[in-house]
Amino acid sequence: MADQLTVQIEFCDADATQPDPVRVAALADAALATLRAQGFVPQPVYTGAMGGDLYEVVRQLAEGAAANKDVVLALITGVAAPIAGALAARLGQRAAAKPAAPAPAAVVVIVEGVQVAVREPEITPDELLQRLLATDPALASKVSPATRAVVRVYTKADSR
Repeated sequence: MADQLTVQIEFCDADATQPDPVRVAALADAALATLRAQGFVPQPVYTGAMGGDLYEVVRQLAEGAAANKDVVLALITGVAAPIAGALAARLGQRAAAKPAAPAPAAVVVIVEGVQVAVREPEITPDELLQRLLATDPALASKVSPATRAVVRVYTKADSR
């Protein structure tokens, strides 16, 4: 079996004390439609919980790529950056449609525990890679094809 690279996409409510599953599901539906329009194929992941708030995008790795950790990290950011950028763009559109709303929700990319917030839609894989390495210079030594990068989207309540 060829090595695979998996990026998980999680949709969460920023307010864990009063979560709104309807708002999270609406954001997930709109964001997933945006990703599909850009050629990604996010697949739902069964978690056993109500609401499909976890998805995965899987890419095949070229033979031999798994042996080079720098290449694996570059491939992770190559897949995660356009996903995070598309989600940040979607959140920006949502915030622009409701000017009285609070600051737009956050998109966070997590690789081996290293977290980087993404607010700009045009983030490149190189920029994401540099941010991750600035946070943890040893990150490349920690990744493998089994590493699951996570793109987490936090939605916030609309102001009333």
